[in-house]
Amino acid sequence: MSSSVRPLRVLSDPPEADTDTAEAQAHAEVARARAELPTLDEAVFDCYLGYLVRQVEPTSEADPVAVLASLLAAAGVALGQKPHVRAGDDAHPLLVWPLIVGRTSSGRKGTSWSSARRLLAAADEQFTRTNVKSGLSSGEGLAQCFALDDEAEAAGERDLRLLVMESEWAGVMAKMRREGNSLSAILRAAWEGGDLSTLTVAQRVAPSSHVGILAHITPGEFRAKVSAEDMAGGTYNRFLPLAVARSKFLPFSQGAPDHLVRSLGQGLADRIAAGSQLGLLGFTDTAAELWRSLYIEFSADQHDRPQVEQFVSRAVPNCLRIAGIHAALDGQPAIHPAHLTAAAALVRYCIDSARAVFTDTATPARLAAWIAEAGEHGRTRKDITTGFFGGNKKADDVTAMLDQLIDADRITRHHQRPDSGKGRSIEIYTARAPNTTNQTN
Repeated sequence: MSSSVRPLRVLSDPPEADTDTAEAQAHAEVARARAELPTLDEAVFDCYLGYLVRQVEPTSEADPVAVLASLLAAAGVALGQKPHVRAGDDAHPLLVWPLIVGRTSSGRKGTSWSSARRLLAAADEQFTRTNVKSGLSSGEGLAQCFALDDEAEAAGERDLRLLVMESEWAGVMAKMRREGNSLSAILRAAWEGGDLSTLTVAQRVAPSSHVGILAHITPGEFRAKVSAEDMAGGTYNRFLPLAVARSKFLPFSQGAPDHLVRSLGQGLADRIAAGSQLGLLGFTDTAAELWRSLYIEFSADQHDRPQVEQFVSRAVPNCLRIAGIHAALDGQPAIHPAHLTAAAALVRYCIDSARAVFTDTATPARLAAWIAEAGEHGRTRKDITTGFFGGNKKADDVTAMLDQLIDADRITRHHQRPDSGKGRSIEIYTARAPNTTNQTN
């Protein structure tokens, strides 16, 4: 019996026109995804970890700031408990808890962790394998990781470093809201780097801990699951929210070259080893002057909506912790102005990200569509207040939303004189520029 073999079809490069079209589509999609993000000060990358990010950035679709934040969380844990900063009477460990907020399809949250984890593994594979965990469920479970027993006490010093990486933070939020779950309270203690002992039926003695958290969530999940009570409870102001989106399309990328990752990992390992031996980090004279102004900036009332105010109320210690990580990785016993500048730029982005997270984009979109349904006749201000909002929206909030749509060129506002010719003019809103040919002066 004879058989025939079909020749392998060799795929040639796509026509140049097709390539240009694909590139244009990719550029437009990236621009659309990133249009929702706040403006990022590039000073956030003026640090050692920023250098690492820039080295792997060309081969990753992740948002560079997400990779940076992931490395910050990991480095703060890897440095251990010795290097620390002080704010007033409180000693602060170098722990930062990024909350990476991005859409499922375009956020590339997981990609950012993959890039950071690969560098971390190259620096310390053992740490990455044994000290990075997931699966937060209860406060007792977290406390158990640090509980003392007779063997632990006899063994002396223990490795208390733990980086919790939660790619589905919405699930953890749901668990925290269950009646009787102590996870929120335990997390607040863990952020302090302190005692996680519990006085439940099964008592645990856990006098010390060093826990970092890296969490991922979508904007919709966060707004849907967080309540005013959650924000007021003080757990979420420990986190640093960062709005992220993909940076590029790389359909054929295989990540950073192995030799580059090994080299960067060795440098990171050396810096972590040196920084972990430091103690209390002070300020240089010039950094102290800068810190005075930053302290006032991040302590001042920003007149934001309550959720945002609560979210960013720990901007001061978070800025100090980030600067401390930068200083420790530079092997410096004192924080320098460059460390503070990079840290402050990231904190400002987190504040703007918190504002973005709590910005309602769905209601303005529905309002614009509702106005468009009226065609060229438009909707009056009264129509909008009573017909769309049912009289349940404050006048200032209605004005703010209408101004938002006008600024975005979604609607147009003009004024029309009453038919009687008397009284105040009527505000008319249309979803396109009004036809002025039939208007009289």
